[in-house]
Amino acid sequence: MKNNVNTDSMLKKNILCLVLIALGWSVQTKAQDFQSFSSSYKEAADVKTGELNFRFESLGFFWNNEFKGDLVSGYTLTGAMLRPKLTFSPFEGLYLEAGAHVIKYNGKDQFSNAIPWFTARYRFTDEFSVVTGNLDQNDQHGLPEQLWEPERIYTDKPESGLQFLFNGEKLHAQTWVSWEQFIQKNDPYQEQFAFGLTGNYRVFQNSELTIKLPVSVLFYHHGGEININPTGDRPAVQTHTNALAGWEMAMNVGERVKTINLNGYWLGYDAVTRESNTLPFDKGHAYLLETSAQTKDSRISVSYWNAYQFLAPKGRFLFMSGSDEDPTFTEPNRSMLSAKYFWQKNIAKGARVAFQVDSNMDLNTRDLSYSYGFFLLLNEDFLLKKFKDQL
Repeated sequence: MKNNVNTDSMLKKNILCLVLIALGWSVQTKAQDFQSFSSSYKEAADVKTGELNFRFESLGFFWNNEFKGDLVSGYTLTGAMLRPKLTFSPFEGLYLEAGAHVIKYNGKDQFSNAIPWFTARYRFTDEFSVVTGNLDQNDQHGLPEQLWEPERIYTDKPESGLQFLFNGEKLHAQTWVSWEQFIQKNDPYQEQFAFGLTGNYRVFQNSELTIKLPVSVLFYHHGGEININPTGDRPAVQTHTNALAGWEMAMNVGERVKTINLNGYWLGYDAVTRESNTLPFDKGHAYLLETSAQTKDSRISVSYWNAYQFLAPKGRFLFMSGSDEDPTFTEPNRSMLSAKYFWQKNIAKGARVAFQVDSNMDLNTRDLSYSYGFFLLLNEDFLLKKFKDQL
């Protein structure tokens, strides 16, 4: 027991040292978190009309989770996400992609989630656009990890469905439907889809301070009217929802440390179909307070998480009140203190590396969980043909 205490103490000191050292590092880069780093969907401003390109996107990853406690077990993810595709903009405002999405885990011979890729985006105005097919998942829809697990980018199939995006001077918002399981008549499984509405409104900005108000609503549905199970009965309908509201405050402070952020959120959970709910709770809520500092190349954050019967079907299991392995095991009250450090460096155009370390202390059980990983991202366009006479 004494050796375990000493090990935990040394680990805490090492993490604290990494946090303090991080504030002093600075290399010229843009993104300061994994969500921005891993964003690959091509921005409208980068699309050139009349060009046919071969675009290659890849994300190599090594991510190790050392989880303590009984809610979730630790695991390691290592491999690469690959997306080779053709891209074309036949005329101003329309952008098309067609190719494939593949996940290859190291040590596993078979490919995972090897599926076709197709997306079409039409820009009605400079502010408003629509996406069909595979969706724009840049910045994970602006959601925190408690609602949207960052690992999903290299574990799940890419989202596909319908999406509307609005990027105005003060308001940034999007709504989408991601169709995860399509059904036909008498299929033995349920249709599954997720619906999201996220946005933030800038209420104040000057040279030193920016204040935004974020709001999010998420629905997850398992159901259908034309499917059956092997016994002939229709499976129970499941509908769950999450909500978020809060504030985000960013202060410009200087040269080495560029900005300091102070964010606060309320998060809610509700089982809409209570009579057929298979999850351990029908209703819950949580509070998240986070402060962070950003340099040119890195971001360090400390956050406090307090939850009561909180669940999020797409969120990071470490923060939930229910187990991902044993549905009968729960911890209704959660209280956690987290520290995170993310660093990245641009290697060349479209190529960058990143390192991340997370530590999470369960204040109720005193269990210390931690994660760390390394990432290599490569995104490159190769011009195949330039069409002079656009369609």
